Amino acid sequence: MADMKKINEQNLEEVNGGANGVAGAGNQRIVANLQAGYLAVRTAPDYKYENEIQSTKLYNGDIVNITGGYAQGPGVGGVMTTYVWVYVPKTGVSGWVNSYFLA
Repeated sequence: MADMKKINEQNLEEVNGGANGVAGAGNQRIVANLQAGYLAVRTAPDYKYENEIQSTKLYNGDIVNITGGYAQGPGVGGVMTTYVWVYVPKTGVSGWVNSYFLA
């Protein structure tokens, strides 16, 4: 396993496209397709209430930056869903979101 190290806030901004959440080409997405409610940012790629990061709820028009990989996990009703690891500039939080709701 590769050695892991923490990075400071300035380096994190560079990874995510710069200050104020301005993303580099190709990694910025907008939350869309929500009929009601919010898109949860999760600690695991799995549709469970316990996985929700309560401080971060996304609504239509919110911007996220894709900063990591994709994973398959159960979504609503147990249907397999693709999740993506994102950084949320408005809250400074990273986590998994259901990629279906990103445009």
